[in-house]
Amino acid sequence: MTFVLFNLEVNAMGTVWRLQTRTDSSSGEKISKYCLDNDVAALGWSIKDDHIKNYNPEAIIEIQEKRKNIEDINQYYDVVRTYGLYGINNKKRLIAVDMLREIEKGDYIWMRDNGIYYLGYVSEQSECIYNSDEDALDFDAANQITAVNWERIGDESHVPGAVATAFIRGRTIQRINKGYMFEYAEYAFWNKPLVLEDSNEEFLQQLFYDCLSPSDCEDLVCLYLYDRKGYVTIPSTNKIATELYECVLVNPKNGMLAYPQVKKGPVPLDFNNYIDLVDDQKRKKEVYLFTSEGVVNKSNVQSDLIHIIAPNDLYLWVKSKMESEDYLIPEGIVKWYKLIHSSKNS
Repeated sequence: MTFVLFNLEVNAMGTVWRLQTRTDSSSGEKISKYCLDNDVAALGWSIKDDHIKNYNPEAIIEIQEKRKNIEDINQYYDVVRTYGLYGINNKKRLIAVDMLREIEKGDYIWMRDNGIYYLGYVSEQSECIYNSDEDALDFDAANQITAVNWERIGDESHVPGAVATAFIRGRTIQRINKGYMFEYAEYAFWNKPLVLEDSNEEFLQQLFYDCLSPSDCEDLVCLYLYDRKGYVTIPSTNKIATELYECVLVNPKNGMLAYPQVKKGPVPLDFNNYIDLVDDQKRKKEVYLFTSEGVVNKSNVQSDLIHIIAPNDLYLWVKSKMESEDYLIPEGIVKWYKLIHSSKNS
């Protein structure tokens, strides 16, 4: 039985959200499959039977009966608080459930299912509900936004990096607060032209990096070092898990090794962490540091073997390759560059 919690308001300029889903059904299927099959955006804290199985039989029957009759968010919290579910007391709230209620008509929701990204549009008919039907409870998907129209977008190469990285960590549901992600969602969902109101280089550079994934940035840095310094990647080193560098490069002319460290977003880097790496009497090594929005702390360290690749330098290098029709830039990155630069002032 389904009950409406509240009606969504129409949003003139909407918000873009990221919904993280997981597996919590008896069949082992994810909430994402339930969402796609039922045209909803859903999350847990569903008061499912597994959540109350350790209560005494009388309490279980009471909770199940009250669960059927939830008609609004206050009644939902009454049940949760009365029986101490999820560690919630009278002062605490379930952040994800409350945030679901902040989604408005006209918003967009990104969701991932088995590595494929889907974009959902919150339609005019959408409502926020608590659904106590058997399937919703089985999937732990009772808190829902209904009438969400989902479109299959594709794998990670088909979505902006700002979207892909939003799935790395964070709450079950959260906003994607990067510029032009709403306009991009309209472009991806409705095939509307992507119109950029600003066209200065600083803005275009930031938007370019917002569209890149962490692996895109790693590829660009390695290709930049090949083009500018003659370094080639030692393929097997891509599999080495280390916090200090992404892979090992070698200059085939002189045998020198290079260790690139690449971070996308406002991630700081520190010279001090790389002193021991380049302090090698047996073989000459150097380090290249890149962070797209962060700061590299040099402190008092002096070393001619530790270098910084500035975001502007890398962006201008990409721009020069694009303008010369050079084929060094990977196709996926070319797509983002062309999309952004063909849209300015359009």
